[in-house]
Amino acid sequence: MRSLFGRKKPPRSIHPGEWPEQTGKPRVLIENPDGADLGAHAEVLREAVYDVATCAGPTAEIKRVPWFRRGHLYWGDSQPMERQERTLCPLISEGHCPLAEGADVVVSTTQLIDSREILATLSARSTPALVVEGTSSGVERDSDAKGDAVEIKLSVYPRQLVEAVERARSRAID
Repeated sequence: MRSLFGRKKPPRSIHPGEWPEQTGKPRVLIENPDGADLGAHAEVLREAVYDVATCAGPTAEIKRVPWFRRGHLYWGDSQPMERQERTLCPLISEGHCPLAEGADVVVSTTQLIDSREILATLSARSTPALVVEGTSSGVERDSDAKGDAVEIKLSVYPRQLVEAVERARSRAID
């Protein structure tokens, strides 16, 4: 995105929000760009008596393409594509994130934009505990970045997710 004088604006950080008042339940932050997975994981963990916060993670920049520049496959689409600005994870861009810092466990994925940097930053800290989901190739690709995180290979089933979070919590307590 360009400013009034033609200079490119830097990407902005995600505003992650903050945890509500402590209820005594363990806290889990779920990071996933897929809204359906994000909601499903949150529901499963809430039913398993966790306080849950969610984050869709950083986004890539998508430029608006005017209708007259689109290929013939898009001519029937009367709505121009929306522009999406690049957003950054505050854990990477600012060195801290209130949601990650307030969590007992972070469930992250190799499918995030900047996943290697996010996983490396989270795994380098003693808390929160980390669970990483992804395809076999994604988990293998990020193996050096995720440290000793608990791994879940896709597809993630409810019981598998709860067990992974409990395993990560027990590792952190030991």
